[in-house]
Amino acid sequence: MTGPPGGDGAGLGVVLLAAGLGRRMGGPNKLLLDLGGAPLVRHVGKPLAETLPDAPRVAVTGRDAEAVAEALAGQGWRMAHNPRYVEGMGRSLAVGVAALPADLDGVVVMLGDQPGLAPGTVRCLCAAFASAPDPTTAIVRPAHHGTEGHPVLWGRAWRPALLGLEGDQGGRDLIRLHAHASRLLRVPVDDPAVTRDIDRPEDLAALRADWGQGDRTV
Repeated sequence: MTGPPGGDGAGLGVVLLAAGLGRRMGGPNKLLLDLGGAPLVRHVGKPLAETLPDAPRVAVTGRDAEAVAEALAGQGWRMAHNPRYVEGMGRSLAVGVAALPADLDGVVVMLGDQPGLAPGTVRCLCAAFASAPDPTTAIVRPAHHGTEGHPVLWGRAWRPALLGLEGDQGGRDLIRLHAHASRLLRVPVDDPAVTRDIDRPEDLAALRADWGQGDRTV
């Protein structure tokens, strides 16, 4: 797409990684577990769909693909199945990026197990991306109390590298190996959801305990 990316997310695509095994949950697919009357993954998809309503959005499925697709129904996600999801996140990320238009200014990548993201966080990342010295090579990450999290916004120059990911290699590895300080933009946010992974039963129990606060409708 020609021209600079807009602070409102114009020219961006979204990849939601919803393919993992979630072994640490001890059996059930954590993305489908109930949180406030809806599957957990639906709460992850909502702020991205609402904040970037016109962006092409792809949810990458693996385990329980049909059930995950049903959980996201009505939010405008297009499904891209990764038949090799057991190999790790890298391949799923590559599948998601490949399913998006090639001429996007950037891609927002979100993990499927981080519910409760504030819409304002997405807007802050888009604004930081739009004002970067060179958005094409930028990598924008939110940071909560100094800890970096998700979603991560990748400039279009990173598309070939993202398409080449395999196995357990993910975006974190690209950042560590290739992105020097001038490319990586850390955006401080007052949003604990950017670093809150729901991996174990106790994580979900703690989140459920305070989920009633704020607007949680889906």
